[in-house]
Formats: sequence, C-alpha cells, structure tokens
Amino acid sequence: MHRPGLSGMLISVFVAAWGARAMAAPRVVILEMAGGARDVRQEIRASAEAALRGLGVEVVPQDQVKTRLDDCNVPSCLAELGRQLGASHILEIQGSYVNESYNLRLDLRDGGTGRILGSDSKECEICSAKDFYRAVSDRSAALWTRVVREQAGAGPAPMQAVSATPALPETKVAPPPTRASRSFWRQPLPVFGLGLAAGGAVLLGFGGHYLAVDGEPDPSCAGREPCAFKRTTASLGWGLLAGGGAALLGGVAIVIWGRDEPTGPMVSLGPGTIFFSGSF
Repeated sequence: MHRPGLSGMLISVFVAAWGARAMAAPRVVILEMAGGARDVRQEIRASAEAALRGLGVEVVPQDQVKTRLDDCNVPSCLAELGRQLGASHILEIQGSYVNESYNLRLDLRDGGTGRILGSDSKECEICSAKDFYRAVSDRSAALWTRVVREQAGAGPAPMQAVSATPALPETKVAPPPTRASRSFWRQPLPVFGLGLAAGGAVLLGFGGHYLAVDGEPDPSCAGREPCAFKRTTASLGWGLLAGGGAALLGGVAIVIWGRDEPTGPMVSLGPGTIFFSGSF
C-alpha cells in the first residue's frame, strides 16, 4: 500500500539532487601543458586560472591534481579524473614558448564524458612571454564563454500546445518595388557618354585640319606671291588631337560600362591574362 508513495518520494529526492547538481557552480580541472620550464607552466596555469575565476568558475587547486596531460589524454581517463575531483569541465592547455615565439591550443572537455566541447588556438612568431600569458588568459575566458553560450542555446526546445485547427500560414504582401535612383551617366543608354564621344570626334577633326594646313601660306597673302607668312598650327593640331582622343575614349567607355544592366560588360585582370565577360 505504501510502495507508490515511497517510489514518488525517491523520485522527488533524485530530481532534487539532480537539480541541485545542475544549479551548482561549475568546477574546472586545469591540466597544464606537458614539458617546458616549470616557471613557464606555473605562469600559464595561473593565467588560465585567473581568467576562469574572474568569470565565477571554481578551479580545482593544483595540489589536488596528481595527473598530467601526457599521462591522461583519452576520454575514458579524463572522465574518471573529472569524477574523482567532482569537476564539471576539464581544460587542457597544450603548447610551447621557444625563441620568442609560441603556439597555444586549448581544449575544454566535459567532466563527465571526457568529450571535447570546444577548442581554441593561437600562434605568434615574435612575441614576448607576457604576450603568451596574456593570450592564455584571453583565450581561456573566450573559450569558456563560447562553450557556456553554446550549451545554453542547445537546450531542449519548449513544447508548443497543439491546437485542434491547424493554423494557416500567414500571407505577407510584398511591398511595391521602389525605383532606385540612377546617376546621370549610369543609364540604359548614357547620353553623357554619347555627347562626350561626339565632342571628341569633332576635336579630332579640327586637330587633323590644323595639322594638314601647318606650313601653308597665310590667307592674308592671297593674290600676292611670294608670301612671307606661313601658318604654324602644328602645336594646336596636336593638342586638339590629344584632347579629342581622350574625350572619344572616355565617351565610349561610359557608353559601354555605364549601362544600368545586370549583364553589363566586366573586365577581370589576372597574372598575364585579361578576361572580358557580359554583353557589350
């Protein structure tokens, strides 16, 4: 007669104990890098420990950790270590600092299963030892924050009440398309480019004319022979040719590249190659 009540009591105790464990503050075991100078290992551990304590994380004291990373680096061994020390997480620190350069790798594991929850790494070719310790601190805090955020977001999704009548999908009316403003030269047919090209052609004509009449007798000598005055229009002709050529090329370029079309021409430059695409 009392078994249902006893079973309910046991279930309540178990749920309460599990809830208390879930709400307990996290406890982390730090396994420091194997090898290297002892003072360097101590500074590395102190940097990681200070970063975690600053986030409100309890760190297992070093004198309680009798296992090194090179002796216990498989999930089964790490899970047993976490169980013995009552740790919720295990932080592995691997890397080295040699000749003003360092490499760092951090693995944050689950204390119950030994599986990796997140990793982070950093390298530097020319850095001081203080830079190395600062990187350990910054990366440890960033890794812990990221893993906690990911675990919080990976919780079970809340169940939604099932209604008898299925809800119809909401139909959204798309807003009318707005016409984007265009610049004065970026049009389906850029009039500015056509005008510039036409002006360039006119300047080329005048420049050719002045080059052709360079050195001929001046019109004021009409009917008088010989004429001592000669035309000197070469410099003017060459100037008009240069300006006209530039205007013509610019106008053609604007007509080609100024068209407001998705399939307009494109030019891609590569090592030793020029690739044209689109409609010209």
